[in-house]
Amino acid sequence: MGKETIFTGGCLCGAVRYEAQPDPTTAYYCHCRDCQIGSGSAFHVAVMAPDSSFRLVSGETSTYEYNADSGDIMEKVFCARCGTPMWWVDPNFPNQVILTVSSLDNPEAITPLIEIFTKSALSWSRIPEGIDKLHEDTLDRK
Repeated sequence: MGKETIFTGGCLCGAVRYEAQPDPTTAYYCHCRDCQIGSGSAFHVAVMAPDSSFRLVSGETSTYEYNADSGDIMEKVFCARCGTPMWWVDPNFPNQVILTVSSLDNPEAITPLIEIFTKSALSWSRIPEGIDKLHEDTLDRK
């Protein structure tokens, strides 16, 4: 897979669709508190794409600006209808869009190569050996 591969993605409800050409060598896990809270998870997985390759195909987005731990103003872009976070804009990476790997139609095609802000990683965010793995939801729902 080359850097010129076009990826498509979107939100949970399907209202927002986008396409971009991310650089797979920029994929990372981020454990900072901003990403934990902003993703609703223990960490955020992202990949960068040149903003010149990014195109919003359909849907309405909303933007939330906030002061990051770095002191920079970050922009988080999400679906105006369902709230799915899809990309970030970081002034430290001009001309780049930081895509959430989970919003890609084929997230399996991206493999993170580095972890950042590991000092903020939650102690339980590494799935230890010996934990039962269910391939589907088989929990009892009483």
